[in-house]
Amino acid sequence: MIPIKIETLLEGRKVEQNRIEYKKGFNPADIVHTICAYANDIAGVDGGYLVIGVKAENGIPVLPPIGLPSELLDDIQLKIFQYCNKIELRYIPKIDVVEYKGVNLVYLKCAAGDAGPYQAPIDVYSKRESGKVQDRTMKYWIRPASLTTEAKQNELAELFEKFALTPFVDRINNRASMEHIRRGYLEDLLISEEVAEEKDEGIAIKNIGLLMFGERPDKLIAGTKIELVRFHDKEAEASDFTEKTFYGPIWKQVKDVLDYIKTNVIEEKVVKVDGRAEADRFFNYPYNALEEAVVNAVLHKNYKEDVPVEIRIYLDQIQIINFPGPDHYIDMEKFAAGKVRARRYRNPKIGEFFKEIDLSEKKSTSISKILRELKRNGSPLPEFETDADRTYMITTIKIHKGFEFEKENFGQKNDRSFD
Repeated sequence: MIPIKIETLLEGRKVEQNRIEYKKGFNPADIVHTICAYANDIAGVDGGYLVIGVKAENGIPVLPPIGLPSELLDDIQLKIFQYCNKIELRYIPKIDVVEYKGVNLVYLKCAAGDAGPYQAPIDVYSKRESGKVQDRTMKYWIRPASLTTEAKQNELAELFEKFALTPFVDRINNRASMEHIRRGYLEDLLISEEVAEEKDEGIAIKNIGLLMFGERPDKLIAGTKIELVRFHDKEAEASDFTEKTFYGPIWKQVKDVLDYIKTNVIEEKVVKVDGRAEADRFFNYPYNALEEAVVNAVLHKNYKEDVPVEIRIYLDQIQIINFPGPDHYIDMEKFAAGKVRARRYRNPKIGEFFKEIDLSEKKSTSISKILRELKRNGSPLPEFETDADRTYMITTIKIHKGFEFEKENFGQKNDRSFD
């Protein structure tokens, strides 16, 4: 079963336009080229989806769909499998037949491959003939946007570099086994979500499987935790502080940290204004801005490094620290203004999972959202600090000016209980 339901894909538009393609009918060459392009995943968005039996206008599905004749469904699936065998290196997508509003559709999930780059023949009907040096023309197909095309020379270099640098979370962890995964999650679910692979010797767990479903992923991937320090004194190095460490699947770490901050740190103030019926309402820190900053730190962390995400809560500001910092191609001035879009995600699979549970939009919009939420609350602009080598990133969210005179009493508040 493909994880995302066809109803969600056609009606909910949860998947970006460049990650889904609709085909009115079965055209083997176009379909194989698109499958190959999704496998190459040059945009770093974790592949995409292909639906056969749906007409599209400007990339938008025309509903209700046309559908496919029932008597052709088995033949279409068989031919997709046969023609995909012509992709080098071998790549087979997940294929499913679904019924939607009374018609049949063929539905493919084409996950990003991890053994490429992949190439496919221009003419999928061509056959290899012995004794010929060049028996068919092969091309590397990519989707830099919402269109499948052959890779040009500069794109080829980027494609080969991409596969030489397969993200750490997409690799098999040979030290891991099913006993390291939280009981209650079924093996077929892990396989369907592409966080594990079925091998002859059993289930092989990927690092993404540990990060998203592991009871204590930090035991196998050191540094997979969030450390929070809250200072109760004006001096940051004073001995009066509270420490908490958050373990578990990374999505749960994020939710637990945010629950703690919402319960123990965030406060609202209502200020009545003379001559006006409406009072001014604002928070010391806007929750949505902090949520984006924490999610961003966890999403873009390098899980190879044995360093946790850190959150430091001072009397007048909150700092979120992650390692490493932004990629070198990113202009920090444009970044701080929310005007930079990432060309490639550091951990696309994590972004995909976070999007499914509404922790991330995965559209490079987190900085602009932080800026928007701070402005809406009347808070100061954030600060983003990194070094020349981009080895770290410190995001600083400052307290609203309306709370500054209360900083002396900050340390007098005790943390409420937290389980």
